[in-house]
Amino acid sequence: MLQWLQAHWLDLLYAIIVIVVALFISTILERAAKRALLTRVSKSTADNVAKLIRYSILVVAVLIALTSIGVDVTGALIAGGFLGIVIGFAAQASISNFISGLLLLLERPFKIGDFIHVGDTIGMVVEIGILSTTIVTWDGVKVRIPSSQLFNSSFRNYTASRARLVSVEVQIPYSASIEKAVEAIESKLREQWYVLEEPRPMVFAKSFGGDGVVLEVRAWTPGSTWLMLYSSLPRLVKSALDEVGIEIPFPQRVVWFASPLKTEGGAK
Repeated sequence: MLQWLQAHWLDLLYAIIVIVVALFISTILERAAKRALLTRVSKSTADNVAKLIRYSILVVAVLIALTSIGVDVTGALIAGGFLGIVIGFAAQASISNFISGLLLLLERPFKIGDFIHVGDTIGMVVEIGILSTTIVTWDGVKVRIPSSQLFNSSFRNYTASRARLVSVEVQIPYSASIEKAVEAIESKLREQWYVLEEPRPMVFAKSFGGDGVVLEVRAWTPGSTWLMLYSSLPRLVKSALDEVGIEIPFPQRVVWFASPLKTEGGAK
């Protein structure tokens, strides 16, 4: 043993230096990865990814250290390769989700708090993991979506949009002034802080309805306040018309009675 140490002390010193440097670098990268990922994914996911990075560096360092002191690791690498192939076939879906999750973290198409639309599911992102993403739908149901499905399919991010359109139709009586109604509604919309000035709100006569003139109201808002405008636009339109004394007409029907037929001799 003493002779081996005397003959290979430089190799042993090199192996120790490799492991010490790997410990130092892996610790720094682990902390940096945590800080970078915490703004994108949940804390548990960030911890797991950071640990994976650290242990991968340490495994490579150990293999380099063992090789430097003359240990043959070829058999271990071959065995590990076969084991990796077997595990790969057994966990193809998980590996696909893992790779897709890493690519999504790099691309960052959405973040926690965004409202997204994937397939038939619409909701708010509450957790972003490596293997899956969890969203809460409008009715409060949690849905787990695999990362591979997110990466390989198209989806909509409503929150990320800089401006989104909300429109609604309303009827006014034929006797009412269209110009007066348009001015009242546009003025009301410009008073709301979440309605964008550019593109500006638009109100115009669209068609003639059965009960009055149909007006279409269009307003733009940032993606983060879309739901606020969507839920308040009908109320704002109704309030604007009430302030200028224009009522939304009730359904109207005109009934015609046929004249009774005269019989012979003038009898009805």
